[in-house]
Amino acid sequence: MDNWIKRKEFDTMFSPIIQNGTDIWAIHRLKELPVEIINMAIRLSTLDFIKYVKLTDDSIAASSEIAVTRVKNPITTPDHLSATGITILFEPKYKYINFYEINSTIRGCGSKMVEAVFTGFPMDWQATVVMDWSEGFWDKMKKKHSTIDWMM
Repeated sequence: MDNWIKRKEFDTMFSPIIQNGTDIWAIHRLKELPVEIINMAIRLSTLDFIKYVKLTDDSIAASSEIAVTRVKNPITTPDHLSATGITILFEPKYKYINFYEINSTIRGCGSKMVEAVFTGFPMDWQATVVMDWSEGFWDKMKKKHSTIDWMM
């Protein structure tokens, strides 16, 4: 990982997205993030059904809805009745992402979220799905994105 973006820079990159109606933010303690992760978050924010994107030091969560609690958290819980969203865990040191949670209440939105993550996906990174309860969704994604190095 050679290319990290400092907080001030990615906050500036997020400004036009926020002005267009999608709330995208990083938790306060983050000082920098890999460019690959920033790009994934920005691509997810461009999906018309995504309204909230949160970055932490090890995850991206993007959703159509947010939990009404003290801390803002995009809802990505599988089988949620109304929210469409995704949580991706990442480890820049080892160059991998894990599709941790995904939920789509509208047919096709799950594929669009995966597509947003894999557009411009670095060839030296790997993708994984540790627990697959999707009844075939990830098998289809693996076939569709066969150039990605999958750890399954």
